[in-house]
Amino acid sequence: MAGVPPAPIVLLVGVSLAALCVARAFVNRRRDRPGATELGALLAVVATWCGLYAAQLAATTTATMVFLYQLIYLCIVAVPPLWFLFASSYTGRQSLPLLGWLVAGIISVAYFLGALLWPETTLVWTDVAVVSLGSLRTLSLEKGPVFYVFIGYTYVLLLWGAVRIGRHAITSHGALWNQTRVIGVALFIVLVPNAAFNLGFAPFKFDPTPFVFTLSVLLFVIADLRYGLFRAHPLARDVAREHVIEEMVDGVLVVDRANIITDVNPAAATALDVSPQSVIGEELDAVLPAFATRIESSDSEIETYYHASGDVTYDVRVSPFSRPRNGLQGRIVTLHDISEARQREERLSVLNRILRHDIRNGLNVVGGFADLVADTDTNAEMRQHAASRIKHRTDELLDIAEKIRAIEKGLDRQNERQSAELMGVLRTVTDRIDQDWPATTVTLSGPDEVTVLTTPIVESLFHNLVENAAEHGGQSPTIDVEVTASDEWVTVEVADDGPGIPKKELDAIESGETQLAHASGIGLWLVTWLVRQSSGTIEFDATDEGTVVTVRLKRARPDDETVA
Repeated sequence: MAGVPPAPIVLLVGVSLAALCVARAFVNRRRDRPGATELGALLAVVATWCGLYAAQLAATTTATMVFLYQLIYLCIVAVPPLWFLFASSYTGRQSLPLLGWLVAGIISVAYFLGALLWPETTLVWTDVAVVSLGSLRTLSLEKGPVFYVFIGYTYVLLLWGAVRIGRHAITSHGALWNQTRVIGVALFIVLVPNAAFNLGFAPFKFDPTPFVFTLSVLLFVIADLRYGLFRAHPLARDVAREHVIEEMVDGVLVVDRANIITDVNPAAATALDVSPQSVIGEELDAVLPAFATRIESSDSEIETYYHASGDVTYDVRVSPFSRPRNGLQGRIVTLHDISEARQREERLSVLNRILRHDIRNGLNVVGGFADLVADTDTNAEMRQHAASRIKHRTDELLDIAEKIRAIEKGLDRQNERQSAELMGVLRTVTDRIDQDWPATTVTLSGPDEVTVLTTPIVESLFHNLVENAAEHGGQSPTIDVEVTASDEWVTVEVADDGPGIPKKELDAIESGETQLAHASGIGLWLVTWLVRQSSGTIEFDATDEGTVVTVRLKRARPDDETVA
């Protein structure tokens, strides 16, 4: 019959339309899944494109063929953004910014209007001719500059979306891997013949794109029926992984086999004192050299530790990950904060030493002198001396008990911080030292008022610090307490003119006690623990001319709870 395309073309276009309708109906049942709506819209546009193309093949006049081809361009301009939206939604990635969509809109409008206004403008088509292909009649187009601009923009969006899906394929397994593989093949089937035709490399003069959509759409149907395109969805997996990793208390850092940082969660960024944006994509050795030395490259799992700023220590586990075909791909580094556990072990060690050594020895002394007092053969002078020693040692044991009680209070409230007016606390401390140690001269200087964020038992902290200087400062020590404040920190310096804290005492405080090296008491340990608990720092500078202990505490903000 005249004007009717050959049966193979009618069949091919009919199959295309039928496949598109089936695929669109199938996707509509999953419209609540990410990417399903975008893919449904894309298939609807392609179905319209195929229908218009079939009508154009069946048209008998050149004017009708040109008009239908102009309408097809409405479908063509919709395909690139819909594909990119599908790829972004399917993978959970961000879409284009507003400026990007504005540029895309300008290019698309210029492309469609250039075709619609032909022959008045030749920006898209410079010439249109009808050519015969056997019994078929179709259009042969000479392309203008705007055509190639649009083609470039189209391929950028198509390939960009393909890269996003491909990145998911790299980290996917099982059904998810098969999904992304089928989607990639579907795009390839469309992209290669389309590019060959538009760039003039194809041996044919008609646009093959609507026909190859037949195979592409069938692949989407297979992807859903066989691999659950919108049932087993990568976005749910990726969102869950991201949520778990981002919310983890432990730090997670990922480096590839070239030692480039590819990911870092907030906990790891805090632990390493870096900004994720500043280190991702950088070499680990360059941005974190001190940390890199702790995790030398290894093909096997290793465990080590990392001492961060302040008194924070992390247990570090390095786990290499690989793929069977490609070998080692990188390493996952996890950082677990063990500072609290280490501090608890330290406290238990010190308290064990106090119970085993100081209290036991003290009770032995008390017991020995008590025997002298009870012995009827002991003269009065010796009894009086023994009673005095019992009283002295009992006072020492009571003092130890009070400090242990303070430690117990600190442990009970170790996570509490509160705002305290520091100068008032220090005046109370110096007044008590004046009363308890009358031979000691204590001076206090600093601002009238300054508030710090500290432990609830801050008075015990500074009382033990100043009392330690009075107790070990000699016959009539002089102690100067000086307070200075900056925007962020408040510094308290306690300086005395005594003989200085012995080096072995400071080594035990700074490096931890051992069987052979330990402090002689508990006062300095109490001060150190309370400063750490206040998120502050403490430094000791001991010389033959005296000792300067520097405590730095964070200055309180106006909205912190204040305790007078």
